[in-house]
Amino acid sequence: MPFLLLLLFAVIIYGMVFAQDLSLSNSARQAARSGVVAGATCSGIKQTAQDNASTIGMSGADTTVTIALGTDEDHASPICTSAADDTKQPCQASPANSNVYVTLGHTVDKILPFVPTPDSITGKGVFRCEFS
Repeated sequence: MPFLLLLLFAVIIYGMVFAQDLSLSNSARQAARSGVVAGATCSGIKQTAQDNASTIGMSGADTTVTIALGTDEDHASPICTSAADDTKQPCQASPANSNVYVTLGHTVDKILPFVPTPDSITGKGVFRCEFS
């Protein structure tokens, strides 16, 4: 009987972590999508990401948001790194073929100590700038 309870709780916890991971991925994609249109600002992208990241056992406000711009992920550089950048528009005057990369990170809470879960999860979204 204790083994069945352990198995039941493990399935529930893994389901919660999977839902959190899925929420981060969807939120990052939505934030990147909102960031490539005219007039999108760094603060708007961050707010979109955090608003959409909330799910079971995870608040969107607890997620870290990184926004980068580049032609590919290996050469993308962070563009919204401080509060002074909140009004910056990532795609404005960007080079041709630039992409907006949004990465969300979350530290997974340990619910039960005997059920192994990842320490952190991330979600990534990328969209090409529609204008420059």
